[in-house]
Amino acid sequence: MIVGQSVMMGSLCLGSSPSKSRKIVLPGAVASCISLLCLIAIPTVGQSEDTTYSPSGGTVLYEVLAGRQVYVYGAYKDVQIFHFLIPPRVSTATFNFTANDTQACNPRNISIFLQPHSYPVVNPDGSEYPSAFWVDRSEVYKLDLKSDLKPAYLSVPFPEAGDWFMIAFISETSNRITQAGLFPSCHSWLRVKAKYVQEEQITTVVPEIHSHQDFQFYQKINGSQYYRFYVPSSTWLVVVNISNCFALDDVEDDSACFLDIAFRTRGLPNPESSDTVIHKCEGDRNTCTLEVIPEEENWHYLQLETRGRLVQLSLAVKLFLCDGAGGTSYHLLSRFDINELCSESVSVTSPPLLNFTESESKDADVFSEEEGGAIPFKSLQARHTLFTPAVDSTQHGSCWPRHSLVKKTFGGNFVFEYDLPPDENGTVPLLLNISNASPTMLTFALESIIDIGGTLSVELAVSPFMNISVHNFSVAGCLSRGIRETPSSDWECSKGYSLLVNTTRPSTIATQVLIPFPEPGPWYLTLSPSCFLTNASDMVDCTVNETTIIFGVSSASCLQGKCGKYGSCYQYISGGFIFSTCVCEAGYRGWGCTDSSQATSNWELLLATLLLTLSNLFFLPAVILALKRRYFAEATVYAFTMVFSTFYHACDQEPYNFCIMRLSVMQFCDFYSAIFSFWVTLIVMADLPQSLYSLLHVAGAMVVALGVEYDRTGLWVFVVPSVSAFFIMVTSWMWHCKKGKGCYPTKGYWLTCLLPGVLLAASGLICYAFLETHDNYYYVHSAWHATMALAILCLLPPRREKNEKGALEEEEPLSGGEAEASGSEA
Repeated sequence: MIVGQSVMMGSLCLGSSPSKSRKIVLPGAVASCISLLCLIAIPTVGQSEDTTYSPSGGTVLYEVLAGRQVYVYGAYKDVQIFHFLIPPRVSTATFNFTANDTQACNPRNISIFLQPHSYPVVNPDGSEYPSAFWVDRSEVYKLDLKSDLKPAYLSVPFPEAGDWFMIAFISETSNRITQAGLFPSCHSWLRVKAKYVQEEQITTVVPEIHSHQDFQFYQKINGSQYYRFYVPSSTWLVVVNISNCFALDDVEDDSACFLDIAFRTRGLPNPESSDTVIHKCEGDRNTCTLEVIPEEENWHYLQLETRGRLVQLSLAVKLFLCDGAGGTSYHLLSRFDINELCSESVSVTSPPLLNFTESESKDADVFSEEEGGAIPFKSLQARHTLFTPAVDSTQHGSCWPRHSLVKKTFGGNFVFEYDLPPDENGTVPLLLNISNASPTMLTFALESIIDIGGTLSVELAVSPFMNISVHNFSVAGCLSRGIRETPSSDWECSKGYSLLVNTTRPSTIATQVLIPFPEPGPWYLTLSPSCFLTNASDMVDCTVNETTIIFGVSSASCLQGKCGKYGSCYQYISGGFIFSTCVCEAGYRGWGCTDSSQATSNWELLLATLLLTLSNLFFLPAVILALKRRYFAEATVYAFTMVFSTFYHACDQEPYNFCIMRLSVMQFCDFYSAIFSFWVTLIVMADLPQSLYSLLHVAGAMVVALGVEYDRTGLWVFVVPSVSAFFIMVTSWMWHCKKGKGCYPTKGYWLTCLLPGVLLAASGLICYAFLETHDNYYYVHSAWHATMALAILCLLPPRREKNEKGALEEEEPLSGGEAEASGSEA
């Protein structure tokens, strides 16, 4: 909380003395621009419909995501992606999750993962990541809830502003295969409501371009106060200087400075976050300085905490630039939101210049006086805008050589690479000479949304053409996002990823790191070369001034467009966002299908393929018997079923597969012929007149084809033809019983053919519907093939004899003698 504030400016080039009244002349264009911006902001102070104000004084914003269906997790392709856009200056983001299921379904477990900037990289199944994978780059928030309409909350303190992504899925351990229609079809939906509390009491510090100005900002703070400032490109260092700091309520020791400084990029400082720099001011009140490496072209936030004391201090923020800040003051101010610069309505007359005196700066009522009018202190306090100088860091002498890489985009999503800028001849250099005297930076930037769905690959190698007769060469690198980082003395990076190559042996001359779903924004590869004799610890001076390296920065789907031998790379769309992922097979798991801990052995894979294909040969006896009994149409259907079921399973199995046509075509033929086999078998058992028999064959063929195309895995596509054919068969049998005044068929057929056939068919249906799992699928489904084929063999009625006119004989085809003969034929 700010108790009081005043501003004292001085012009170093005028040689003003601190003991005298000093005047500072701001550039007229800058002063006019600021006044104009504030005047423009006066008329409108709006509030959106989803904006309220919290009792603590902050603005509360809401974001609602309508219910979306979530799916059972089998691989990353099954996740549902949610996207949030968190505004700046948020002190708390609270997410309210509500999930529900369809009726008659038990609540299920839903897992949620949330992180900023890019899609969360997780492995819920516990699989291993591929080697050289950099995963732990951002903090991932996890939450589990039930789909029982009970809300669950996740609170994120001091979130970074920008894009946040969340994935959600159903966590189930059952590997049972449920047939559609036999069990309730359960679907789960997840709804999210986000609440953002924005901190309003933030003082905006606008960096100035000119280095001839000195600025001191005096304040009395009791508790905590936030500041923010924007860092332009090519900024090398930020120095926060606290001077003249002492506690006003400490009578015993008025020299003590009870102050903590917290610094963070892209979000308010969070004491629990690793990206927040905390510095405690102790001892001499004139030497409290914090130096931090900034993130270029981004907002930075400061928090001053007085530990419950009333503290008076002087604050200055200085920027050290490697290059001249391009543009003018108008260019810098154009980046700011007008309502942020002028948070309250003020009455200002735009002057050509502003004059400040030291005596006036101490006045709490009048901040400054000028010819055109007066600007009240409270009015300028409402603006919360401070001006500090930007200092050319060539005086600092610490900037490293920098190479900005050029992006080259190829066809397809996530396929691009970065190269060095072309030379004068238009040729892109393949080698890069880096100085041995200081580190060298390679910089590149990733775009939000469009560049984050693949895997970024960064490769580094020492040129094999280096002369190692005198000593070896070593290059240590730090790959980091947002803020540059330098390898330590033991070649480690505190936050980034460490890369180390040397010329000791061929295995260490090159290295690589893979970054799945990389975050957007600026990336830095800082390289520090060195020379040594035999061991890396035996450092010597390099005999040459430069070390030649080879590097590669590229992006592709999955793992460089591949997923190994036991996986395939696919691109999916979820929530409107595209991402790539591997779909594994044969029990392999992981992001690159490289985790073989639960993989199926080769002999088991071969056995599964042979079982699913060769089990269809059980249809061969049924085909032969149908031909022998002159059921030529039925024999054709059984042969059709045997052939296409064999080739469908041969094409569907991995990795031992063989496809004669598209898998979808063979799947249709397999399902169609299987269901049609039941139809023609029941129709031939009905013993109908020839004309009706042909009609029902054609009608059944069309109806079954329609049903299979509509829903080939549904229950009704099997039930409707089977029940209809069974009803026709029972009706025909009842007619034969009435006409023959006796049992039809005979007891011999009931006992030797019908009963075994029904038992086999029922056993097969039970196995198919209730006993299949992902583990026993090969065995149970093969048993289904065998039982169905043997059931048809038993149920097929005896041969029909025809007279010379082609009409059926009047005698019953299923008489006792023929039934016995048919049993011997079978």
